[in-house]
This record gives sequence, C-alpha cells and structure tokens, in this order.
Amino acid sequence: MPSTTVQSLSRATTATFEELALLFPELELSPEQAAAPLDVAVSVEFRGPRRGRLVLRASSNILSSIAANMLGEDASRQRPLQRDALGEIANVICGNLLPAIAGAEAVFHLSAPRVHEGAGSVSRDADEPAARIMLGVEVGRAEAVLYLFGGEDGAAQLSQDAVSVA
Repeated sequence: MPSTTVQSLSRATTATFEELALLFPELELSPEQAAAPLDVAVSVEFRGPRRGRLVLRASSNILSSIAANMLGEDASRQRPLQRDALGEIANVICGNLLPAIAGAEAVFHLSAPRVHEGAGSVSRDADEPAARIMLGVEVGRAEAVLYLFGGEDGAAQLSQDAVSVA
C-alpha cells in the first residue's frame, strides 16, 4: 500500500498535468509509454519546515504537447519554451504537494525550476527518494520524485515509509 507521501505526490502530479497542461496521465503505462526514454529533467529545490527537492523527468516527445497546451501552438516548437513549460509543471506540483505533506500553515521558499541536460544527473547517488511515481502521458511518460533532506521532524520517517508506485 502506497504511503501518504506517495499518494500526495501522485494526486499533485496528476492534477497538475490535467489542469495546467490539459493532459490526462495514466497510472498504468502502455508498452509504448514504458519504452519511452526519460530524457529531460527539471528540479525545484525548497526549504521551510522541510528541505528538499522535487525532480520531474519526462520523455522529450511529450514536451511539445505540454507547451502547446500551456503557451499556445507557436510555443510548441521552441525547445526553450518547452523546457520552461515543464519547469512550470514541476513548480506547480511542488507548490501543491508541500501543503499536503507539511500542513496548510507551513511556509516554504521554492527556487526557480532548473533544467538538467542529462535526466539521470539530477540527484546524487546517496539521495534516497521519499516518494516516486511514474505516469503515462500521451506517447511518453513522466516521473516525479520527491527528496527530503536534513533532520527535520518526520523527514526520516517519511523516507522510510515511502513506496514507489509505477
């Protein structure tokens, strides 16, 4: 059974793709989606009652749909705008997730989304995710990963309770 952190990450990610990008992710991946590479990544660092990072990896073949739905058809062909749109998706996921895991009264400071060239180069080997989900999106897929750092109350317990959902 998935932890509440994984469930919160899943709800925030799914809702953001649906409401902001007008795309409807699926929890069960088709063979085509499962084979799609996760070749672009963005991250959003946060600090407050808990400190951490949200990483959103995606298949580059879904970026034009995200940009077109968020910014208009003209933006869908421009790589920098595609990456900006993915960064905004990550930012909104993070902003919706943090109150769900830390409480509505918690105040966090989020960094601007950072684009990473190699999708695998976002985290250090020692980083253990607190939650991870994988969603099928159109002909590609997206993976959202939450990392919690430091000795904040409950952060270690969240990490121990986390279960991956694929």
